[in-house]
Amino acid sequence: MANPSAPASAGALGASPLLLPRPVRNHLDALSREPAAPRVLVVGPAGSGRSRVLREIARRLGRDGRPVVTADAAATVDAAPAEAVVLADDVHTSAGELIAALARRVQTPGAGVVVASAPWPLPDPVRELATSLEKAHPPLVLGHVTRVDVLDACAGSGRFWAPRCIDDILELAGHLAWLVGEALVVHEQDCEDESGHPALREELRDLIAHRIASLEPPLLAAIETLCLSPGTLPLDEDAHWALAGHARGLLMRNGHPAPVVRDAVRATISVDRLFELYATPGRLPPDAEMRRLLSGFSDPRLATALLLDGDAALGRDPRRADELFRAAGEAGADGLAVATRRARAAWNAGEVDTAGAILDRAAVGPAHPSFPTATAITGAVWAARADLPMSSAVFTRADVPSPDLVAAGTIAAVGAGDAERLVELDAAPPARALPSTLVVAQELLVRGLRTTLGTRVPTCLSDLVRATEMYTASGCDAPVPEIPAVLATVAALSLGDLHVAANVISDAVRSRHGGAWAQQRLLLWQAWVAVQRERPHDAEAALRAAGVATTTPARERVLADAVAIALTRRYADPSALPPVWRRARESILRARFDVYSLIPLAEFAVSAARLGDMDRVQPHLDDAAAALARLGDPPVWSSHLHWAGLHCSIHLNRPHDLRPHARALLSAAPHTRLAATMAQAGRVWTEVLTGKVDVDAIEHAALGLASVGLAWDGARLAGHGAGRTDDRRAIARLLACARHLHPREVLDPPVGPVPEAGPSARGAEVLSAREREVAALVVQGKTYAEIGESIFISPRTAEHHIARIRRRLEATSRSDLIAKLRLVLEDATIPGDLRPSRRVERA
Repeated sequence: MANPSAPASAGALGASPLLLPRPVRNHLDALSREPAAPRVLVVGPAGSGRSRVLREIARRLGRDGRPVVTADAAATVDAAPAEAVVLADDVHTSAGELIAALARRVQTPGAGVVVASAPWPLPDPVRELATSLEKAHPPLVLGHVTRVDVLDACAGSGRFWAPRCIDDILELAGHLAWLVGEALVVHEQDCEDESGHPALREELRDLIAHRIASLEPPLLAAIETLCLSPGTLPLDEDAHWALAGHARGLLMRNGHPAPVVRDAVRATISVDRLFELYATPGRLPPDAEMRRLLSGFSDPRLATALLLDGDAALGRDPRRADELFRAAGEAGADGLAVATRRARAAWNAGEVDTAGAILDRAAVGPAHPSFPTATAITGAVWAARADLPMSSAVFTRADVPSPDLVAAGTIAAVGAGDAERLVELDAAPPARALPSTLVVAQELLVRGLRTTLGTRVPTCLSDLVRATEMYTASGCDAPVPEIPAVLATVAALSLGDLHVAANVISDAVRSRHGGAWAQQRLLLWQAWVAVQRERPHDAEAALRAAGVATTTPARERVLADAVAIALTRRYADPSALPPVWRRARESILRARFDVYSLIPLAEFAVSAARLGDMDRVQPHLDDAAAALARLGDPPVWSSHLHWAGLHCSIHLNRPHDLRPHARALLSAAPHTRLAATMAQAGRVWTEVLTGKVDVDAIEHAALGLASVGLAWDGARLAGHGAGRTDDRRAIARLLACARHLHPREVLDPPVGPVPEAGPSARGAEVLSAREREVAALVVQGKTYAEIGESIFISPRTAEHHIARIRRRLEATSRSDLIAKLRLVLEDATIPGDLRPSRRVERA
């Protein structure tokens, strides 16, 4: 050998060069120079060159005149001369007698011993032998090589490769010595490939596949899992697959397969083996690469596994679940089962119409196992389309008395006012289901809803709140006509318990009650509760978080519009209401209001009466009244509708229309606190309209309304009372009550750079916030009395404000005042939806 310290070159048969890490080569050189007999452990995975290193050591010892004995049995070791160096290969697989003999020789002073072993597994006697040898000399650790090691091997063998090729080879081979060596053997020295060496991957493929095929089944499955789905750990955590795979030369020390090994497995694994692995629960996740490998094949095992993986992905990623269900259909899964699951995925993704279209095309029949699920989805789809009567009709076609369908059918029947269906459900035989968390939630929900239809209502809210908590705990995200948290929230609002409503809806949003698809609806109801709690900024934040768009289901759009109208009517300039109402009319046109949506309907009705557009809402009010009548006019659900009827009658100046609503509230008063409060406030309001102003009674009624979530109405009542009396003390007291119940909040200014102050900005700085508020009403042509009624001040106070504004702006006439006010109110600190219209409207 020309250079004894260099690695051996390729042999005559084209063997791969011996690639040794630089520390190993340094130790080999040091052994040649040491006078003492060597005691060394050579350790490395399969193919790393352990045997070749032993031969190199034997060659060097022989060159130096030292006798060498190859240990093939315990007797050979025991009979070796004291001056000889005993070499033993693969001691990790050797018999116990041979290992014991080697251990005795290590204990002999001056005796030379060099053994080679795989890094794992190491029986205890071998481990003890290795520890003894490591005390004498650092081990020669083989297996992984670097760019420097390859370049040194090139210099020693006289073969040279381009640096970029060496880098590619090291990357592909994961720096595993035997793979790097095999790649160098087959690689052309004048390579011009700059695309990742695909030819090299193909040339190594069969060699790697042959080595993998010889693995024992557990390790084979582990290597295949790692290669087919990167990032997925093998199932058997006790198999020491990382150590075993590294010892066999197929995994790097960190347990990752070399890229060329991964490519070889993916390219050579049989379809049957793929099916077997994928059909093993939890073995392989359905990532994109697996779907590509499995695409185009039909097999029952594959279809079943794809369906199961799709079911698991529904809650996390419904669109990915849909891809898996499609693949299951291509693999031969039942078409109706696939369609039902795809509809569920579309529902979870918020694509309500897509879910309905899939089931429309599938036409799942009652005899099919998927029929109950298809029924539940279809019923939920119609509910999301704001058509709960159709949803109830869907559930009448499902005779399966499961807790799921009984609960869903009851929700739909109560919401639609379908009393006949409720009787049928009550007569249906109870389902024999284990009392799981979900079943308990459904039973509580059914009981709570039925209780709301009677007059003994104290327990209904408790049942509905408990049902909400149990439903959250169950983690259920199945399609339902209405989620329990919304039912509990609406019931609490309908009973005047604003605190419970706020807690229920906040907890539901925080815990993602009902799954991802339900979040938008929960946020919208949270916005509505914030409106009733006099928290407009919270309502706006929840409305923005809900992210209502043109693709949002009709039920959510109409609720979002109700929140927007409520905020505008209570906090914005009166001129802002008409455009918001015009946008909401489209949603109203496409909705059928049910028992659970009577509170938003009441908001629409009052706004319509105020704007003279009552004909658009009246059919919905008639339908709602008919639904309530079919249910027996339950006090829990009817009070808000009758309260809205009172206000509509007042706005429309129809005193005779007041009587039926007042009688209904008086009839319901003994049963709910909300109805009792409304009945009392309605009586006081009627007296105020006739000119009778009892300050104590008005204050008491206004505060009572505020206590049940109607602070805005209470403030309006106090304001009306102040406008109907000339007693200054009574006016001041009632206006103070109104301001206390409904503080006039202004929206935050838009975020952005502050423009240079112009004339309008300087004018805005002259006026206070209250004066700018008055100014906006002046520009609209409001009278002193109308200004006072709008912002809860007396007409005389409004007159004083206007006089001060005139002096500060140095206005010489009314037209000059209005012109200057228009400039002032263009100030950027006034929100766009609160700025007055340029058109002057006079009363």
